[in-house]
Amino acid sequence: MAAVNISLAQMLLFTVVIVRNQNKMQNRILFFLAFITLVIAAGTASAEDVLDDLVTAGKAETVAEQNQKGAPITDFSVAQTLDEQESGSYEYRIGPMDVIEVEVFQAEELSREARVNTQGYVSLPLIGGVKVAGLTTSEAERKIEKVLGEKYLQDPHVTVFIKAYESQKITVEGWVKNPGVFPLKGKTTFLQAIANAKGMDKLADFSEVAIFRTVNGKTKGYILSYTKVRSGQQIDPVLQSGDIIVVNRSGSKAGWELFTKTLTSFVGWTVLF
Repeated sequence: MAAVNISLAQMLLFTVVIVRNQNKMQNRILFFLAFITLVIAAGTASAEDVLDDLVTAGKAETVAEQNQKGAPITDFSVAQTLDEQESGSYEYRIGPMDVIEVEVFQAEELSREARVNTQGYVSLPLIGGVKVAGLTTSEAERKIEKVLGEKYLQDPHVTVFIKAYESQKITVEGWVKNPGVFPLKGKTTFLQAIANAKGMDKLADFSEVAIFRTVNGKTKGYILSYTKVRSGQQIDPVLQSGDIIVVNRSGSKAGWELFTKTLTSFVGWTVLF
C-alpha cells in the first residue's frame, strides 16, 4: 500500500507540473480530471494515506515514532497517573515564592501578606520566620497556631490563603492555541491544562499526546488520547508540578489542509470539506 501511495503522490506532482503549462481553463479541467483519476487508481487506499505521502517532507514526528527510537514512552495507566496521591484528596502544597496571606482572628496586628522565601520560610509579626514550604494551607494554619499558642496567644485561630501561585508550574507546548508555562493552582487535570492553553489547534494530533514527568531525577513519558479522555474512555490525570505536555501535529490533517489550499490555488474554486 505504501508503494501505491508514493506512486500516486509522484503522479499528482507530475500532473501539477504539466497543468502549470496550460491555459487557465485547461488548468482547471486537467487538474480536476487528474485528481479524479488518482482517487480511482488508489483503490483501497484511504485519502489520509495519500495525503500523508504528499506531506512527508513537513510531517512532524509522532510520539509513537519517538517511542520506536527509544524514548521513554509508556502507557498512562491509572496508577501512574495518580502516583501516590488519590485524586479526591489532592491539596496544593505551599512552595518558595508563593505569596500567602495569614489572618489571626482578633489580632489584626499579627496578620500579614508575605512571600515565602527560597528556603521555604515566611516572616510573620512577633514570631519571625516559620517554615511553611511543603505544607497545605490547613497544615500551615495548625503550625502557626501552635507557635503563637506556645508563647503569645491563648487558643489562637489562624487562616491561611494563597494569594499568588508561583512555586509550581506546568508546561503546555506544541500544537495548542496558546502554548506556554502555566502556574499550577491547586488540583489541575490534563483537560484543564489544555483549556488553559486555549484548546487544541485544528492541526493537532488528538489521538496521541505526551506527558513527561520527572520523579527523583528520572523522566518518564506517557501517552494518552485527548479524544478518549474527553469521552471518558481514559482517566483525566491530575498533573504535578514540572509536568510537560507535548501536543504533536497530525500529519494527515496538515496534509489535508495543504492539499485543499493547493487545489484551491490551481482550480480557483472554493473547496468545501
